[in-house]
Amino acid sequence: MRGPCQNSSCTFNATKTCVLGNPPDDCENRPLLDVEDEEEKEGEEDAGEGSVGGEDDASIADAGRVGMPVLTAPDDVLRSLPASRTLGIAQVNAITESRPACLVGVVGLAGAGKTAALVSAYLLLSNGSFKGFSFADSDTLRAFEEITRGSRTWQKGNPPEQITVHTTLSNDREAGFLHLRLRRDEDDRIFDMLLPDLPGEWSRALIDRDDTDRFAFLGASSVIWIMVDGRQFGNPGRVAHARYRAKLLIERLANLLKETRPRLIVVPTWQDKVAFPQAEAEILLECGRSFGFEADIALIASFSWNDDINPGQGVAELFSMTLTAGPPPPDFWPATDPDSNDRKLASFRRDV
Repeated sequence: MRGPCQNSSCTFNATKTCVLGNPPDDCENRPLLDVEDEEEKEGEEDAGEGSVGGEDDASIADAGRVGMPVLTAPDDVLRSLPASRTLGIAQVNAITESRPACLVGVVGLAGAGKTAALVSAYLLLSNGSFKGFSFADSDTLRAFEEITRGSRTWQKGNPPEQITVHTTLSNDREAGFLHLRLRRDEDDRIFDMLLPDLPGEWSRALIDRDDTDRFAFLGASSVIWIMVDGRQFGNPGRVAHARYRAKLLIERLANLLKETRPRLIVVPTWQDKVAFPQAEAEILLECGRSFGFEADIALIASFSWNDDINPGQGVAELFSMTLTAGPPPPDFWPATDPDSNDRKLASFRRDV
């Protein structure tokens, strides 16, 4: 006995007529079947038709599921990792809309230590050494692991030449944000922090060309960190230029933030190399206040090759200062002295 026709252009299987004109039982395109196997197969089919219930019914039901998915579809509510290591503006907006969060603006030239401060904070948290806070969660663990890779090769007495790599972004027009959720030890309060890891070239473009397009998110920030290289301010030959660039950066931010004035924290880095001059600190703070900012200063040493200064010194204090509540809001309706020439509602009050 022969089986179905194997010729793809033949219609014998449907019409029982060979397109080549061959006798159906002699056509080479129909392979011969084993007669004993065919009879056994027919016997099994007849037995199946006569059985009722039991295991045969289960076999029939299983046969009906042939080709169906073996596993159920994944639950849509299951949490998945983001496609990017850092969060984009849309994801940041989703977080700030769902719960209170502290958005921090981080600006500064290349080499000022922006990424190093974030790496230092993450390492301190992972080792339980972050003064006053403990790690609660993060939506960007992969990003933190990526930027801390260089620091994991640090051996005592043999530090690497470069702790962090130069920051680059896949989208050069949109900031990438890191997320940290911290638990404050004194009251168990939870804080969500969103911190951008930006290339120093962005700040250089802001200073040199007043390129503000990529810094629109600063208008929604609660605090802005201005990272300055402390080594430059400790060098008599470079301090004047470093001071000028820092003051110009503050002025650019003031022009950008026309309607808002986030809290400004000047963050001199590399304190393990050279102490930041107090006179320079006062100059930068006064510059910030002259543009309407509430200005503070926080000295840090993200890493240290100095036996007198611990790695990460001042970093936890910087975060604590950032999360500290600002000044109380002004009175909704402050009391004023009535004026006879003023026809405002307050002029009709009667003094008791």
